[in-house]
Amino acid sequence: MIPSFTTLTFFVLWASGVSHSVLIPQWPQYISSFPSGSAEMHCYQNDTDYQYMYWYQQLRGTQLQLVVYVVGSSAIYEEGFKSGFEAKIVQKKQWSLKIPSAQRKDEAVYLCAASLHSAVTDTNFQSEAYFGAGTKLTVLEHEVKAPNVTVLRPSAKECRNPLDNERQKTLVCVASGFYPDHVSVFWQVDDQTVTSGVATDEAAVQDGKSYKITSRLRVAAEDWYKPERTFECFVSFFNGKEYTNHSSPLIFGEPAPDILTREEYLRITTKAKLSYGVFIIKSCVYGAFVTFLVWRLQSSTEKQRN
Repeated sequence: MIPSFTTLTFFVLWASGVSHSVLIPQWPQYISSFPSGSAEMHCYQNDTDYQYMYWYQQLRGTQLQLVVYVVGSSAIYEEGFKSGFEAKIVQKKQWSLKIPSAQRKDEAVYLCAASLHSAVTDTNFQSEAYFGAGTKLTVLEHEVKAPNVTVLRPSAKECRNPLDNERQKTLVCVASGFYPDHVSVFWQVDDQTVTSGVATDEAAVQDGKSYKITSRLRVAAEDWYKPERTFECFVSFFNGKEYTNHSSPLIFGEPAPDILTREEYLRITTKAKLSYGVFIIKSCVYGAFVTFLVWRLQSSTEKQRN
């Protein structure tokens, strides 16, 4: 997942590489490199022919920092990036950034940008900059490992209240033991990819020498209580060469338990209220009758004494 960012230099228009019909495709999404290995990334202007092209670096938890800007055949590097980086124009609308010998300090997200005017030299001019979606570079410290994927079934205690109009069940997918953290998670219900009701962690969390990530799928209880329905969690993992999908064992829905529907619940409670009302009335009548008998007995006793 590419983190959010800010910049004070540009008025930025960016949304996963698409802004106001301006496309800046950037590739690859992930790069895995061993120390001293080479890493190269590219960008292309689909709908523009802007003269000024840029590369930014974003370390984890920091703002964007300009690495280099390219105009014409010249690449102007910022302080701290004058060695170890090679930026060039590949062709008229395509430019690239190469790190010939990647080191741990270079591990970051790199984003390209293009603008009509220079915001570096024309400091009094606020230029629109269009960004690519970003490339995440990981300099490997450990052996690459694919994720283990498991799905936790919904709790039996969830949505037991028959008065709940939004009864739902929650499945939890846990992917763990993978390295690096180049993953994305998606769910399928009956072999169809779903996005509604899905909530996935924003980023994988480091756990020792590996990472883990969780995702939750909330479905209507009526959909869960269908034994023929299938649920499956997939984790797409980039191993440095290709994307591989790893899935949990297939999860089936379960038969509906013997629980009351809302209508049955209301019908039973209404009947119970009526029965209780009748019981109260009978109790009152019986109490009044006993009181009357006691009063008659007391009156009869007083007359005998007189």
